[in-house]
Amino acid sequence: MQFSHVACLCGFFLLWGVSQAEEGGVTSNETDRLRITLQQASETAESPFHLEVNCTDQKGIRSLELFPGGAAVWNRRSQIMLPSAARSTLLTTLVERGFPGFENSYGGQQQPAKSAAAARVTCRIRIEIQNIEKSSLQMAGGEQSAVFLNLAAELLDQAERFIDSAVTPVDLPDALDKLYEGQLAPQVLRLRFMESPAKSDNNPGYILRLAGGDLSHQVYAPGKPVNRSVVKTLEHAQFMRLIAVMREEQFTSLPVNLWSNEPLELEVQVLAHKKVVLARRFSRLETARQEPEQQRFDKLLRVLRELAQQ
Repeated sequence: MQFSHVACLCGFFLLWGVSQAEEGGVTSNETDRLRITLQQASETAESPFHLEVNCTDQKGIRSLELFPGGAAVWNRRSQIMLPSAARSTLLTTLVERGFPGFENSYGGQQQPAKSAAAARVTCRIRIEIQNIEKSSLQMAGGEQSAVFLNLAAELLDQAERFIDSAVTPVDLPDALDKLYEGQLAPQVLRLRFMESPAKSDNNPGYILRLAGGDLSHQVYAPGKPVNRSVVKTLEHAQFMRLIAVMREEQFTSLPVNLWSNEPLELEVQVLAHKKVVLARRFSRLETARQEPEQQRFDKLLRVLRELAQQ
């Protein structure tokens, strides 16, 4: 009878533990899978993963976005390079500090009304590895997790040791030059090109995105649900051609507004530097459709449309 009583108690606490994990948004199976994956990757050189850490603490505002291969964006304005040993240490730290079992969010306060402002995020840690993704937030207000904040600070401190290798372009032309010369990694370029359908055209438009070295294509029609993106890795030759054309046609000096029969939007960002070009049927620009600036833009459009069709 005593053994049965103990067994019942063990069963109760086991069920209670599973319930608590599920309430926090993390199941024991997910925790174990991520922990094992991180541990194995930390022991394998050059294991690819994507890590993001953003935090505001006593050291100020710091952020890290680490891409497979070691290139990382530091504080959104510089690129640093982390060797494989440092990347393995980051993974080991995540395992040893128990990140796989972290809740989805900590802190924050219940809002009394829908119109109330959303809780501010103090820190965020997110990792993608072998098709597993986990993100955890520490929000301002409410209960603060010292374990979470200490982990975020530790990860950032480990990366900050490599700021001596930082490459910080002074402006967008300089950033494009550094991309072309290989001083900056392709992953730090973000591009968004949207071509909306003309009113007389029944065909849908599309959104082309380049982020983290991956190219995505998404069918787009105003007022209709957006389809799922098709993602693929941009080949190095394609990347170099895109950068070469942007430099040759002096993209950074193009006017913000240009002519086009169908609405076009092009946004290019490298670290802290960004430029947006809008093309429409602007009546005041109709007589300038053959000007050099327009011709330079059209050459860049041909490359973007070729990428969209692949």
